[in-house]
Amino acid sequence: MKNQTDETEAKLAVSRFRLECSYEEFLRLLGQAARHILLQMGNRREFVIDNFNEPTIRQLHLYLSRNPDFSGDLDKGVMLQGKYGSGKTILMRSYAHIQNYIITRLELRYPLVSFATSMDIVGTIKQDGVKQFARRELIIDEFGREPKAVMDFGNTIRPLAELISLRAETGAITHATSNFSLETLSGDDFYGKMIGDRLRAMFNFIVVDGDSRRA
Repeated sequence: MKNQTDETEAKLAVSRFRLECSYEEFLRLLGQAARHILLQMGNRREFVIDNFNEPTIRQLHLYLSRNPDFSGDLDKGVMLQGKYGSGKTILMRSYAHIQNYIITRLELRYPLVSFATSMDIVGTIKQDGVKQFARRELIIDEFGREPKAVMDFGNTIRPLAELISLRAETGAITHATSNFSLETLSGDDFYGKMIGDRLRAMFNFIVVDGDSRRA
């Protein structure tokens, strides 16, 4: 019975949620989610959709609705790249908020999307191991800013490299935000060529244009 339950959970974890709404409705949902998140963060600045972030938002709608007009591969995850403060995090947090809200509200049989910073993930893996991150859809915020290697009871571990390898093996959908290019992330000072190849196989890379919105 337990094996059947595990198999069911595994299938649900790798199955894909599909959003069914117009782009205009998605913009409304995104705006509501972003304003809610900003207020939670104690930030009263207005969420603005403009020429810098609108192309990315349109691609997120196409991706979440599984539309073949999406510019990349619908079977990969999404990594938003761009300068510090360009709005990558608020877009992906809003993405997760919309998906989780609809899944919860409609009682759909999909796992919720997990969202965590790379620093928090390092701490969790060091304490509890990597297997808990094996399957559920995950957004890694600030990918590349965490320490690449940490000591664990005298042993050197590379938490994010282990995580990427594990999720590549399970086929779990992974999303991320990063200030760094794929070339930089693939360098020896970051994750190296092997992990870089896995990143290339796992992600659609979308650049969010513009400078910091935090001023």
